[in-house]
Amino acid sequence: MKRTGIKPTRELIIVMALLASVVLAIKFIFGANQQADTLVSVFVIGLLCLVGFDARSAVRPPKISAERVLPNVFSFNHWHQVELVFINQGRDKLQFQIGECLPNEFDAQGLNQQFTIDSKQQLKINYKLKAQKRGAYQVYGTELAVVSTWLCWQVYWRLDNPSDIKVYPSFNRLAKGDSLKGTSNLAINGLKLLKKRGEGIEFHQLREFRQGDSIRQIDWQATSKRQKLISKEYQEEQNQHVIVMLDAGQRMKIDTSVGSHFDAALSALLMLSHTVLKQGDWFSVQSFNQTERWLPAVKGAQNVSQIMNHFYDLYPDESATDYSKAVNLLLKKRSKRALVLLVTTLSDYDIEELLPALKRLQQNHLVALVNIEHQGLADAIDQPINNLASAQQYVGSVELKNHFQKNLKRIAKQGVLTIDCKPEQLLPYLINTYLNVKHSGML
Repeated sequence: MKRTGIKPTRELIIVMALLASVVLAIKFIFGANQQADTLVSVFVIGLLCLVGFDARSAVRPPKISAERVLPNVFSFNHWHQVELVFINQGRDKLQFQIGECLPNEFDAQGLNQQFTIDSKQQLKINYKLKAQKRGAYQVYGTELAVVSTWLCWQVYWRLDNPSDIKVYPSFNRLAKGDSLKGTSNLAINGLKLLKKRGEGIEFHQLREFRQGDSIRQIDWQATSKRQKLISKEYQEEQNQHVIVMLDAGQRMKIDTSVGSHFDAALSALLMLSHTVLKQGDWFSVQSFNQTERWLPAVKGAQNVSQIMNHFYDLYPDESATDYSKAVNLLLKKRSKRALVLLVTTLSDYDIEELLPALKRLQQNHLVALVNIEHQGLADAIDQPINNLASAQQYVGSVELKNHFQKNLKRIAKQGVLTIDCKPEQLLPYLINTYLNVKHSGML
């Protein structure tokens, strides 16, 4: 425990001000009166002795400890409850205010209160904490402003009780179910749903015939042995591979109501990984541009935390997007066929570089291009037209939007699955693409 400061309390300042007023009043009323001067001097000396004695006892470190209890998962831009547990091991009752040594990226609520804890007692204090950014942080300690016994001084102490905090992307929208509404009926350009005909599926078990089973499912040999209809039950093919190529360039820094394009993409791909791993498939992620990270194949729903811990503190940089370099890097790492989801925000001049890169990727993989619609373009189209300038802006924005759509159709004609969506729609589109590809047997 370290003392960081000391200052007079409000009560002491008021007493001193009143004392000064009384002394001046006595001087004014009695003038040069020795008896009055002696009385005032005795009173002042006594008060100063009390203040000094109180200061001497106040600077002795209080025998108090504090333990911080944090939630298991900390999501950025959401309030989380934190608990501080204080134990007063001393003989005196303590009156104090608390503060936390927080990073600049954190906001706190509920700390500006006065608390009291008796000797040999425990006190639990709850407050709320919100992180404005993802990443790894540390709460350095707890600050106490302890009021002295005679209420003359407020002494500041810092308790050395650091806590490490990992702030992850937010998954609250998924928990509420909002993000997956309509997942089964989203249209994906270039994707056709096919009925299973026994290919690309794995035999699971034999069971009794149920209404709705097709004749093709009946196992006639087992039926003749058991003297009742027996069906073959199949399950989705497992051990397939999904790779997400995540653009970590300058364009992904565009801000929206749900965070930046990159924040939306990171949250969506982490939730997609949970779905993929639950289906028994493999999942990999490659971020590209100046900030490059590669997570090799992960399998098993219990390993979703491995993906979170690998990318939770990743932020886009200022570099321009280089699709050709990103594709070359991926092909060196993974040549066996997989579903590759390239998540980016396109520019109007990307097509000439992007199309050859996608064709090279298609030689080994099934490719889906996921374009996060530029928020500025969407806002410009939604703006009301009030004058000539706003009309010109609207026309220009619509022309640019049409240019994007034309480029996406050109890409789709090459056999690339194309998705164009807003940041808040990204999660259902990603999951829908994966599930439709899996059900259609395209891998």
